[in-house]
Amino acid sequence: MTVDGRTSPESAHDGIVQRHTPIPRWWKWLFALTVIWGLLFALWHVMGGGTTPREAYEAELAAHAERRTAAYGTLAADEATILASMSDETAMLGMSNLFGSKCAPCHRADGGGSIGPNLTDAYWLRVGNVTDIAHIIREGVAVKGMPGWEGALSETQITLLSAYVAQLQRRPASGGKRAEGERLEPWAPPPDEPGEVEP
Repeated sequence: MTVDGRTSPESAHDGIVQRHTPIPRWWKWLFALTVIWGLLFALWHVMGGGTTPREAYEAELAAHAERRTAAYGTLAADEATILASMSDETAMLGMSNLFGSKCAPCHRADGGGSIGPNLTDAYWLRVGNVTDIAHIIREGVAVKGMPGWEGALSETQITLLSAYVAQLQRRPASGGKRAEGERLEPWAPPPDEPGEVEP
């Protein structure tokens, strides 16, 4: 048998003929180019000045959250708005992405706490009212190394992110950080939630 002008050897075992066909030259060149491209990609995006896949993913999540919250207009971080936003599934979905990119490095993706405190238990540091959550997000806690997000996040994002943090108590994290601060009663759900409407 002839391939690319070369004769391929054959071998026979028990009457079965096996042809040893060499790999085509174009395939070998394509494989070599793929390896070279992969090395250049890794050098640029992991060790060089390019964005890493994680950074690109986080930027995409932040942009997605911004597009979703733009439809809400300007929301004030008052108690009624934060409490009502806690049951807005669309807003909370967008804020889960924003929480993952901005807050999860210190509070874990599930809010269970790492460097920062556990946000899923009933104990709070520097918080006495649900509006204090917005204040902390806005101003940060310099002594604990938490940055303030005022200027980086819009007031609407801060309001909705506060609602997201407040509703984390409904989903206690498994293996969360030990309780810190003072115990507070769970945030009152908005009056239009099922089972909460007065007869």
